[in-house]
Amino acid sequence: MFLTWVVLAACAVAAVTDMRMRRIPNRLTAALAAVVFFMRATQGIQSLALAVAVGVGVLALGTVAFSFGWLGGGDVKLTAAVAASYSFPDALVFLIYASIAGGVFAALYAAATGRLGTVIRNLGGVLRPLAYEGTVAVLPPARIAFPYATAIAAGALLVSLSHTLMPFLRLQL
Repeated sequence: MFLTWVVLAACAVAAVTDMRMRRIPNRLTAALAAVVFFMRATQGIQSLALAVAVGVGVLALGTVAFSFGWLGGGDVKLTAAVAASYSFPDALVFLIYASIAGGVFAALYAAATGRLGTVIRNLGGVLRPLAYEGTVAVLPPARIAFPYATAIAAGALLVSLSHTLMPFLRLQL
């Protein structure tokens, strides 16, 4: 239970700093990862090995997302540290919930900044080539970025709630 509270607190701090400064401090993600790996080590070598494997796997996938500009570096590191705190398959559930929250928050952010129409047109432009050849998406005049730590925090909160107050949120994978 202690680790759950540490993860949720770190996510809350990350969300606030990401909203204010568009940055997630490296010290925060490093401290979270250190606590996660220490706590998992106290549970045995298998628990530690699983946490390291999940963390490295999410970090590798996140690095690909970062290289395409889909996520920021701090988002990738925070996601890896949070995912490592969960055992399998909860790490996967966390990633699903964080992705869904990210999509919802991105749509809300686009609507709040008056860019929802552009986002929808671009989504149509991206999906249309799957059915029709020769269609190209129109890029927005400026990159739309929102504080993704909020989605990461929402994913962590939903996983935590699925184990306590809201068991109906548990995904059967």
